[in-house]
Amino acid sequence: MNGPSSSFLAGLGDALTSPLFAVALLGAIVVSIVYHLMIARPALRRLRPLAGRGGAARDPAELGALQRRVDALEATAAHTLQRVGFVRFNAFADVGSELSYALAVVDSEGNGFLVSSIYSREEVRTYAKAIRKFAADKELSEEEQRAIEQTKAGLNIH
Repeated sequence: MNGPSSSFLAGLGDALTSPLFAVALLGAIVVSIVYHLMIARPALRRLRPLAGRGGAARDPAELGALQRRVDALEATAAHTLQRVGFVRFNAFADVGSELSYALAVVDSEGNGFLVSSIYSREEVRTYAKAIRKFAADKELSEEEQRAIEQTKAGLNIH
């Protein structure tokens, strides 16, 4: 073994025999034992009763309660803002870098809002429009319409 591998192994041998390595190794062992006793084991104990009785599927009352909770969550989720459409563009020929944008945010039924920002060298203007069933309450620019179409297609930005 010549070159980098031999010098690495020689340095590794020195590191393994140093007192600092022994202290670090002992510290890592102590931390893992404390973690296991204080965090992992209690968490496992909380999960065992659920696994031992087969979960809620064996008790019809618990299954019914769970189904009602899921139904309520799904109904609430339908009205949360969850679809996003975002289009960047150049509003004017003398301004580059696509600093203007249209941002549409709607729920699953297409209700929400659209914000447009038009950037020019002299000023920036921002406009807001309501969206109902994927249609705006005001006239739309081509870019704003593309942003709404993105929400309709379900193209979400995360």
